[in-house]
Amino acid sequence: MCLAAAATLQPAQAATQVATYEQAQAKVNDEGYLLFIYGQGWDKRSKELITALYNAPAVIKAAGKSVMMLVPLPDSMDDAEKEAFNKVMGKLQLPHVHSTHSFPAVVMYDKTGRQYSIICGPAMVQPDPERIAFTITRRKAKLVEQLGIMAQADKAQGEERARLLLQACRVDNLERPDRVQDLIRQADPDDKAGCLAALNFYNNPLGDKVNDMPLADVLVEMDKAIANPLHTVQQKQNACAFTIGTIRRRAGAGGSDLIRKYAELMKSLDPDSVLGRSADVVLRDWTLGLQYVRGWSTETLPIANMPTELQGRLPIAAAGTYKLHFKPTGGNKAIITRVALYDGDTLLSEDVRTTEIADNGQDHFYTMTAPAEVKKPRVLITFGNEENNRNTHGQFSITKD
Repeated sequence: MCLAAAATLQPAQAATQVATYEQAQAKVNDEGYLLFIYGQGWDKRSKELITALYNAPAVIKAAGKSVMMLVPLPDSMDDAEKEAFNKVMGKLQLPHVHSTHSFPAVVMYDKTGRQYSIICGPAMVQPDPERIAFTITRRKAKLVEQLGIMAQADKAQGEERARLLLQACRVDNLERPDRVQDLIRQADPDDKAGCLAALNFYNNPLGDKVNDMPLADVLVEMDKAIANPLHTVQQKQNACAFTIGTIRRRAGAGGSDLIRKYAELMKSLDPDSVLGRSADVVLRDWTLGLQYVRGWSTETLPIANMPTELQGRLPIAAAGTYKLHFKPTGGNKAIITRVALYDGDTLLSEDVRTTEIADNGQDHFYTMTAPAEVKKPRVLITFGNEENNRNTHGQFSITKD
């Protein structure tokens, strides 16, 4: 009876625990290997944590038919330690030195020895066996999904094969299949489907050419990249961040409206990601815009031909005619092409004409007309100074006739 009771406590598909890669070869199957790696001699706590996970019933059950190995990882290995470590690891490789990983970790390999996933970082600070078991189960299911996509790709050709290979690279929390770039290139040599470009895209499709392009042209290309359905949410957020940085470098606070646009888009794509949360900081610190009390300057001058709201408390309320005065205080000429008065989102009047305003003591103004009381006054100004002609600064004032 005791034996029967003990049997009921064992996992239905208990994994095999072995000490070395050589021992694993007699047991390995389609479910591959799970390596529980801890720091030997440099992280005493990790040995305790990893050993507990390695022996936890929930983790053993989640491992299914995988071969499990407990692997001590010394820091600076002498020859004897290297030999011992290599005997344990065999043909299995540690995560690449430039990859994002830390130890202790549970490293997952398929039956060929390819690392397909890793559980590390915050999840391993105080690892909960039930949570780690759940993660292992999910990752193993994702591997099945990825292998299924690769099987479909093996039956396809050309652009369809390239798209399936790209899809296999996009399975959540899994590494790319081996040699996938070569496989995509072979399937679609001219990259007509755009899969190879999408796979290698990080934040900018233009490379160093961006430095020699007008900002308006850069934005056109970045908008295409952000809208590209082959790009992941992370890639699109990276593109938003690159665009924000480019606008900031080129136009300073003068690009506030555009910076706000891309920051809000970056946040909407994934509010809980690092870049999604950083959008709040961008909106707080980089979108001060054109200020009524501060005037304009090289740093705050809006991008050419972009209507930009004049921020601040505007002395506009009662019906009547108002004048927005521009008083240059130095630099080159400021070019004004339009001033528009709104009540909220309703356009009340606009003064459209191009005026080059120099620091010559003359009073330059644009006229705004309010047919009735203005409850939410907004003034939008359009400057015409191009990217290479931003050295101008001056002051605003509003008077009522």
